[in-house]
Amino acid sequence: MAEERQRIQVEFTPEAFARLKEVKELSGKKSYAEVVREAILVYEWLLKQKRQDAKFQVVKGDSRMEVELVPLL
Repeated sequence: MAEERQRIQVEFTPEAFARLKEVKELSGKKSYAEVVREAILVYEWLLKQKRQDAKFQVVKGDSRMEVELVPLL
């Protein structure tokens, strides 16, 4: 039996669509839907980590910087 899918329609500002297009190109995904699905998974993970008071760091060589990835919560 085929997996049931739901179709939604989303409107983007020109700036947001340009970002979506850039992410699609950078990621090598074949469709905008793939980019959005993957982004939702990453966002869900970030929210769950935030709920558990996790801290995020960017590490470049010997440099470490704590960052706030989900500032709107």
